[in-house]
Amino acid sequence: EEMGRLSNDAFLAGLDKHFANVRSAGSLFITFKRYVATPGKFGVPKSDQSEPMCLVRAKLGSKAISTLVMEKDVTRFQGSLGTMMKGNMDSLKQVEKKKKERKAKTAAV
Repeated sequence: EEMGRLSNDAFLAGLDKHFANVRSAGSLFITFKRYVATPGKFGVPKSDQSEPMCLVRAKLGSKAISTLVMEKDVTRFQGSLGTMMKGNMDSLKQVEKKKKERKAKTAAV
């Protein structure tokens, strides 16, 4: 599916919708990548943005969204994203430690 490039706030809203559907649709992948605008044909810049940006992508099944975060907005965006992730990671299962194997080893000695 075509990836939609959204504003930062629209991306966070879309990510919240993805989190709501993640239990039925599978895994949600979020990636971060440094993004620098590259020159287009004849050396003319495609964008007037010369400062580095962060490309953030979220993919759930075949649905994908992305946004470009400007350097000046990174702190606010990361705070909002962190709050959202903490609120939506409530159903993670704790890994059970294998105590039976450890007891069997000490009993054999």
